Formats: sequence, structure tokens, C-alpha cells
Amino acid sequence: MSLSVILLIIAAVLSLPGGLFVASLISQPRTRWLALVGAVILVALTAAGLEYFTVVAHVTIDAVSWFYAAFLACSLGAGIGALLVDFITGRGRRSDIAQEF
Repeated sequence: MSLSVILLIIAAVLSLPGGLFVASLISQPRTRWLALVGAVILVALTAAGLEYFTVVAHVTIDAVSWFYAAFLACSLGAGIGALLVDFITGRGRRSDIAQEF
């Protein structure tokens, strides 16, 4: 295993607590567990996508920048995963204005 893969795994694991906290804040109580599962899945997909990009594009980057970039991308992936699950399940935050029409 190369250093970039090790740093990517560490960044993904360290981004999970904060990402899952944000995912639980932005999801509805009815679909909270499903949103957390979606967040974990999208963190894994984000990490796999980052690794695929670096292998295919032959990117060389220093270790600190790579770690911070992977940490940020995986943290954002958790929030986006929770939002996607909320939108897919149709349990997003709705306004009462639509019921008047």
C-alpha cells in the first residue's frame, strides 16, 4: 500500500464522526438511520473516486495537502449522502405553503 492510500483511509475514517454528526443534524428524525447509512456509503464512494482519479491521472501531491483534501472531500460526501437519501425517500423538509393550494 502506498502512502497516498494510507492517508486516504485515515482521512476517510477521521472525517466520519463529523460527517455523521452533520448528517444527523440535517436529516429528518424519521429517516435519520437511513441518512447515516447513505452518508457512510457516499464517504466510501468519495474515497474510492479520489483514489481512482489519482491513479488514472498520475497526480503527485504532497502528503499534507492530500490528507486535507481527502478529509474535506469525505466530510462533504457525508453531508451530500445524507441529503441525497432524504431527497430520494421523499422525507425532506417541506413547507406548509404547498398544502394551501
